[in-house]
Amino acid sequence: MEFTHLDEEGRARMVDVSSKPVTARRAVAEGKVVMDPRVLELLKEGEISKGDVLAVAKIAGVMAAKRTAEIVPLCHPLSLSEVDVSFSLRDGGIVEIRSTVKANERTGVEMEALVAVSAAALTIYDMCKAASRRITITGIRLLEKEGGRSGRFIASEGIKGEVVAVNLSEKRGVPKSNVGSGYLKEGWGLEGDAHAGEWERQISLFPVEAMALVPEEVRKEMREGEYSENLTIQGIPLEELRVGRRLRIGEAVVEILQVGKGKLEPRGRAWIVSREGRFGRVLKGGKVKVGDEVELLG
Repeated sequence: MEFTHLDEEGRARMVDVSSKPVTARRAVAEGKVVMDPRVLELLKEGEISKGDVLAVAKIAGVMAAKRTAEIVPLCHPLSLSEVDVSFSLRDGGIVEIRSTVKANERTGVEMEALVAVSAAALTIYDMCKAASRRITITGIRLLEKEGGRSGRFIASEGIKGEVVAVNLSEKRGVPKSNVGSGYLKEGWGLEGDAHAGEWERQISLFPVEAMALVPEEVRKEMREGEYSENLTIQGIPLEELRVGRRLRIGEAVVEILQVGKGKLEPRGRAWIVSREGRFGRVLKGGKVKVGDEVELLG
């Protein structure tokens, strides 16, 4: 899709792409459907009354991508060579959707990829809403695109955030306190914290953006210490904080090995940390303090 322009009378129109060369185009988009974990279990077990949710959602995504020009008024109709829609099921009631669209065309296929994800997400909502209407569609975005004059785009490049709290507790089971600064020891974790050690969850991160997923009635009852991990960070999209990602935090480098604790706490107090906390290991030691830059390395 090309951006539309206004004509001399201020009316929107499609961009004329007839003079542009035909090149290989590719776009990848993603999104999430967040639901009660019990509803996701029904989906996994094939007990949603409308049928096989993911199979129907996949077909919906493919069909929608092919008809994008009929849905988004100023898109060019394109001949697509491939549309793929896939799903990943995550603890905490999350269905991750990813679409990949390819074509040999004069204009890009970003909108087709985004429409595929949107249609798949709406289909999941429709098929699961009888079990619960507390379902959220979120994080629909372009991940990558290739081809055309603008070349390659990767959403994760150049993303930076910051540290807003450095928290530790000297004993397990005790809420962490913000100490402002600390030292991340390679292969160990935050020095002085009871959870540090030679295991897979040496360091814990909590992204402030996850609070948007907490129902308002629950959020009002939560105190800061109830959702703190070793490092509270902001500015990095949740979608980028996935397993395998490496982050430079102050002088240190951390790798994410786990998202969520696997077993969810009761909804309330530590529920959001159970689902959205990031856990990993310290690859490179160094000092870290409030205000330090957090950079996504890959």
